[in-house]
Amino acid sequence: MNVTAFRTVRGRLLALMVLVILPIAVITAVTAVATYRSVLSSIEASQLQTVGNFAVRTRVWYRESLRVVLAATASVAATDGTADQCQTITRRIVDDGIGISAISISTGGRPACVASRSDGVSASDIRAVVEAYRARARSVTWIGNDLADTSYGVTRIGGRRFMVIYARRGDIPDSPTLESLLLVDAVIMDRAFDLGTVNPGVTVGIVRSSTEVVVARGMNEDDTSWLPVVGRTGPQLQRWESVSQSGATGTYGTQLVAEPDLYVLARFDQQAERAAFLQFIALLLTPLVTLMVLFAVYSLAIDANIVRWIRGIEAAAVARASQKPQLAPVEPSMPEDMRRVSEAFNALVTDQAERVEKLNLTIGANRHLVRELHHRVKNSLQVVQSYISLARRQQSPEHRTVLAPVEAKVHVLSIAYRHALALGEMRPVELKPFLDEVSVMLNGLMRAGRPWISTIAPEDVGLVVDRAIPLGLLVVEIASHALEDGHADHVSVEVTQGEEGTLTLSVTADDRRLDAVETKIALGLLRQIGATRTADASGTSAGRWTIPL
Repeated sequence: MNVTAFRTVRGRLLALMVLVILPIAVITAVTAVATYRSVLSSIEASQLQTVGNFAVRTRVWYRESLRVVLAATASVAATDGTADQCQTITRRIVDDGIGISAISISTGGRPACVASRSDGVSASDIRAVVEAYRARARSVTWIGNDLADTSYGVTRIGGRRFMVIYARRGDIPDSPTLESLLLVDAVIMDRAFDLGTVNPGVTVGIVRSSTEVVVARGMNEDDTSWLPVVGRTGPQLQRWESVSQSGATGTYGTQLVAEPDLYVLARFDQQAERAAFLQFIALLLTPLVTLMVLFAVYSLAIDANIVRWIRGIEAAAVARASQKPQLAPVEPSMPEDMRRVSEAFNALVTDQAERVEKLNLTIGANRHLVRELHHRVKNSLQVVQSYISLARRQQSPEHRTVLAPVEAKVHVLSIAYRHALALGEMRPVELKPFLDEVSVMLNGLMRAGRPWISTIAPEDVGLVVDRAIPLGLLVVEIASHALEDGHADHVSVEVTQGEEGTLTLSVTADDRRLDAVETKIALGLLRQIGATRTADASGTSAGRWTIPL
């Protein structure tokens, strides 16, 4: 079990947790949608029931009032009394305090008997209402028979609103035509309209064509701001959403009470719908909140019991590649599998530290041996160079010419190793002092007198000894070839910095020795240092090469 496997534990546990939560979330969402729809249906049914209850209440009141007026008319017709007796009966009906404001009764071809409790309602006003309702469309009686043609409505007389019940019976054989009208103050209707306390945010009223309020619950009758901008009419119970005249959005319900234009209208402020929607949102958010809480709890538990140990093992694994390795944590509270991994890792780190220590000791010993070997090579080269120098001095001039290039080449090797080992360790050879010493050596060894060979090199540029030696031998080869016929006035070897990571080698000689770099040995040395020709011989230039650093 490795660190990568440990790092996937958290992701796998979280994925497993999601697989458990998602089905719960789906089931909860379906339940929330079903509950939301059920609540909306219940709210709609409750609102329609409220409208229906008030409509039934109003119709019951109209029915009872209709029975009163039919009974009174039948009583007058049965007595077959005089006009004074009829007037006495109507006066007695309005004076009994049963809520009737005015009444008109006509039997057969006799003039109508009219009576009113209010001075503001005259007989002519009552007769005008009778004439108006006589021409109106008839409504159902709601008493299970067709004993009379009826009309219901609202009228305004002298600034007061009155509920109107009109009845006419004239189609019964051998019976006189009976016509009656009942006016009831709207205040009486307001009391009959009471079904108890109306819930806050609910306004119910009897209206005419959704424009005039007759009776209202939850709002003053003179306030029409709650009425809908867009109303609906029709005999059926209806429910819709609309904007009120005050600009507030609400739900409305209406039902026809009496033809043609008397309705029960209710407005609901949608508090129940908003509460149902908030409940729906809460049910939908429950799985998400549950997932977040479980994620946090599992994350903390995983971090406390697994991840922090994994981080310790990972930190130890990263430090293993550095110069300061550290051990993985091992504690009794760790899981057993993880503790075994940490112990195995610590054993590996300890074994590696021991191996590195032994390797460092071996490398140190090898470095010492290599340094000693280089010193011995340098000393041996100096000895060889001294023997060649002694041999050259003891030979004739012809042999000296042959031995001088050999001694110069051995001298180049000695100079290179001396510069490389100047600080006791092998390091790159600085070109400028190295080539300067080579040129001084050649000027004194091959032709004493005026300096005839020069070298130029940049400061602070070095080559490893394996590349510095071929460059020095190249200078010796050029100088040796230029002196073969004794007609070399001057030879210049110039090394400059070229583009990034390269050096430029230029060789200049008199026009008779331009082929000094064309020997097999010189070309081989150029290949050894990786030189690439960039310019051919021309004039006093023997050519130009690019050397990579």
